[in-house]
Amino acid sequence: MHEASIALSLIGVATEALHQHGGERITALTVRIGQWSAVVPEALQAAFPAAAEGTPLQGARLSIVSVPGVGACPAHGPVELQLALGLRCPVCGLPTPTLLQGDELELDELELA
Repeated sequence: MHEASIALSLIGVATEALHQHGGERITALTVRIGQWSAVVPEALQAAFPAAAEGTPLQGARLSIVSVPGVGACPAHGPVELQLALGLRCPVCGLPTPTLLQGDELELDELELA
């Protein structure tokens, strides 16, 4: 379960931002997770409370925004990918060699108190 280490990394980044902006604690954070990032949102939600215990994020609300995968089809341009089809255009089946979005793991917002 690598989501526990991801939760610890998010807490580290959020804590650094907290210190830079002079807040005392973080009450909420929003993370954007791409559909193709190999991160399981439910596992991250489960790991977060234990990872945040004893930090300025203890009790903070974790919101996760799922980002769909979008590939560049040579015939149709940007297309939303389907996991069952892999990196192939859902319209024509051609390979989509470039993933335009969907592999991100980003700390998007923090609410400071």
